[in-house]
Amino acid sequence: MRYIKKLKTTTSLGPTEERNPGLWVGYDIEGVDADLEADGFLRVDDWTDEQLAARGVTSFQRVDPETLGLEKKR
Repeated sequence: MRYIKKLKTTTSLGPTEERNPGLWVGYDIEGVDADLEADGFLRVDDWTDEQLAARGVTSFQRVDPETLGLEKKR
């Protein structure tokens, strides 16, 4: 299933409005078909390309759930 997660960065030392608001990353997590919101992931299988593009997501990286510290959940 496809999920996105927002990765926050704290590299800026400027005012809040100059700080990086974060980066959305797309994952195709193998063997997982569950609600991972508690882990910070949003399930986006039914999202349109426009909805994903609004968050800057243009591709998905296929990963094993253990790589992300997750167990296989169905």
